[in-house]
Amino acid sequence: MASFLYVSITATLRLDFLKIFKHEDPHFEDHGKENLQVDFLSAHMPEKNFTEESLGLTNLTCPDLGSTLSSEISAVYLSMKNQKLECADEYNQAELPASVCYDDEEVEEFDDFDPYFFMKNLPDLYSVVPLFRPVLLPKQTRSCPSTTLVLDLDETLVHSTLEPCDDADFTFSVNFNQKEHTVYVRCRPHLRDFMDRVSGVFEIIIFTASQSIYAEQLLNVLDPKRKVFRHRVFRESCVIVDGNYLKDLSVLGRDLAHVIIVDNSPQAFGFQIDNGIPIESWFDDRSDKELLSLLPFLESLVGVEDVRPLIAKKFNLREKVAAAVCPMKL
Repeated sequence: MASFLYVSITATLRLDFLKIFKHEDPHFEDHGKENLQVDFLSAHMPEKNFTEESLGLTNLTCPDLGSTLSSEISAVYLSMKNQKLECADEYNQAELPASVCYDDEEVEEFDDFDPYFFMKNLPDLYSVVPLFRPVLLPKQTRSCPSTTLVLDLDETLVHSTLEPCDDADFTFSVNFNQKEHTVYVRCRPHLRDFMDRVSGVFEIIIFTASQSIYAEQLLNVLDPKRKVFRHRVFRESCVIVDGNYLKDLSVLGRDLAHVIIVDNSPQAFGFQIDNGIPIESWFDDRSDKELLSLLPFLESLVGVEDVRPLIAKKFNLREKVAAAVCPMKL
């Protein structure tokens, strides 16, 4: 397991974030790429343990780059809760601000990450986590639907930014380091209809690689009475492999024959590939219909003996993994 975590620097980062990563420090010129990532929030370094409170009192040091970030930059990161963590392959789906330019070499590096090649080289799950672990969730009640639908949050259901935008569906504030930051959230088209439909036939679990201090507030707006999302699972429950946050579904304590996960980053469900449904990353396309298009197939899985053969047949992810080659060889 990597000795430090990573934070995705996607091409959709707005100018304020790009200034943080693409400053004059030559280390950041080399390492501020989408798939070379550093987690400044958790500050997971060898033999060091930082709390969120301590981040507000210190400058953060990146162990890989030897660079120090100010506490104010740390606060910006915390307010956004690393919502880009799971978007490691989305450069071509985003439009950069006009004031930001990437040369051809940088663009090529953005494109190098192949989630299926990454999945092809995943280690065995139990080589990176203990064989016996306590499950995260209580057992399902009798009134709970028997089929579990696990949903990613950022770029799957919503897109968040610190840049003020006129078309935000809602905003909320995150107070950290004695500064208040406003988070602007766009909801993916048809999200409310999707939530209404799936909540009646599935046990819905949000499993996000974002930090809870950000995601909890966002979910409290989407589902204030917790009638849709029965459980919320955050970044601390992810497994880190080579800097990627993976969502081991077995830790939920559900029968995997009845578990489905929808995520815009296929590598996130790499340990249970046959349970995973990939979805296009979403940022601001108001004509998007991915959630609506997914409903008929999801509803066809309700009550089946095992969802995995049906998911595998429809999405052919094992074939994609088998066919994946190292991007450097293309």
